[in-house]
Amino acid sequence: MKQRMTPTRKAYDLSAIVDKLEAGRYKPLVRAIKAFHAAESVGIDLAAAAESVKLLKGLDKAISDETSHMGSALLVHAVVVYSRATHSKAISRFNVGVTSAYDNLLKAKHREVVDLRDKCIAHFGPGKDGWHVEHVIYLETPKGNGLTMTHRRTNFSLRTIEDLDALLSVAIPHVTKLQRDRANDLNAALNGNDKELWKLIDGHGFDLDGFLAPAGTSDKAWDDGAFSQNLWERKSS
Repeated sequence: MKQRMTPTRKAYDLSAIVDKLEAGRYKPLVRAIKAFHAAESVGIDLAAAAESVKLLKGLDKAISDETSHMGSALLVHAVVVYSRATHSKAISRFNVGVTSAYDNLLKAKHREVVDLRDKCIAHFGPGKDGWHVEHVIYLETPKGNGLTMTHRRTNFSLRTIEDLDALLSVAIPHVTKLQRDRANDLNAALNGNDKELWKLIDGHGFDLDGFLAPAGTSDKAWDDGAFSQNLWERKSS
């Protein structure tokens, strides 16, 4: 094996070549790129959901408008992003099978969280626990009669927070392992002396510094690219 050496740092956009690869000839490579992307993307979603859960657990539980609005926003974010990563049939990424790591108890918690997303957050409905409860009321008072609607909406559900915390504590390590496995698969698919393939890759340089400049994280991406260190190894001719 020998590694291609370059005088400067360079990045190449493998996502950009997927649609340009001959389907039959490069099917394993296309699948490897998409599978690696899915594992990484799902990991990002799970980490984001976990951050919201962490903030929720540290939120002041005293009743106030600030707690109510902040708790509602964080909880909705955690539920939606967790469900997107573990349940939704995405068009643009593979389902990586997060729930295969769950036991029966966690699978039940998972179904409740997804059901909450489907029936109470993405769509309007009371849900099993009365997430949204509303009643149209006709009033008769000494001052006169009238109409109103009374409502009760859940902004902070301790049980849902605890369920998400339990689910994410298993999901994240599972996906981390999948990321390593999919990286190894992609590395294996890239190794070789296919000059046509490498010419295509060389023609799709990626401005990593420019892409990450707003976040100021380009140096970290170059130095901590966990699965990029072996991608340029090729079999010697």
